[in-house]
Amino acid sequence: MDRDLPSLMPKARDAQHLTVLRYFHEVARTGSIREAGDNLNVASSAISRQISKLEAEVGEVLFERLPRGMKLTAAGEIYSEYVVDSLLALRRLGSEIQQLRNMKRGTVRIAAIEGMIGSFLSPLVSAFRQEYPEINFQLLVASAADVTTQLLSGTADIGLAFNAPALDKIEYRLRIKDPVMAIMAPSYELCTVEQFELKEIAKCPIAIPVTTFGIRNLIDQACRESKVPMVPTLETNSIEALRAFAKNRDGISLLHTYAVRKELENGELIARPIRSAALTGGTIDLCVLSERLLPVAAKEFLTLAEEKLTGVYAI
Repeated sequence: MDRDLPSLMPKARDAQHLTVLRYFHEVARTGSIREAGDNLNVASSAISRQISKLEAEVGEVLFERLPRGMKLTAAGEIYSEYVVDSLLALRRLGSEIQQLRNMKRGTVRIAAIEGMIGSFLSPLVSAFRQEYPEINFQLLVASAADVTTQLLSGTADIGLAFNAPALDKIEYRLRIKDPVMAIMAPSYELCTVEQFELKEIAKCPIAIPVTTFGIRNLIDQACRESKVPMVPTLETNSIEALRAFAKNRDGISLLHTYAVRKELENGELIARPIRSAALTGGTIDLCVLSERLLPVAAKEFLTLAEEKLTGVYAI
């Protein structure tokens, strides 16, 4: 591609152009003109026509037309970054104008792992809305990798993940030490063991998350380093299923402790450490997109989340 980046910038700045940017963003996000049209309640033909006009304006093909959808070209990838920045800036501007008018309204968009919903986010959202009752929330439950994907795409303002992948554009506002531990019922037959070796864990009925979970990445790393094969009795993408496996005395679940915080506090479950450098290195990560100003409501909520997590949990 021999065209300079500035030539890919939009020339029009009117409302019609902003509409086209939204069309482009939705097609890029879904990979489908039909699905984008359904989501935006706009005819597919209208979106297709506007995308073609946009390509003519920037002088580059932005999408590959494939038999089963649309894929961004190299120029399209560059243009997509600009579009995400522009739409987020407009959203932030609207939120700040509302703040100036003392309306205290807005929407906070969060992507978080399931294990942090009941133990942390739900009570935090409740406390925040007591002070700002006009604030709305969008909460997406996602894997650790998907949390960062949602931040990069502009779908979420704040991310909460377990061992989030290291990415240049992601800023880790806070990292909370939270090791992967052996979680079991207090009446389980191995409850008296104070600390487990990984090879001992591997001999038990074990429940572990699927490979998209940050927890599983640490478990697999620990197994490789210790050369201990592990065949799970239960492999699931449900934190609730992992809790139930331990509660029902079916065996041991491998989880970070924040995912079972309430159960540990009320005595329904107990946690035992596992001798493994990989497993003790687990962290809960509070993330945002770096070098991007947050909307007012999201910024206020992020501050509250940092205050809640700061202290004995921060590292």
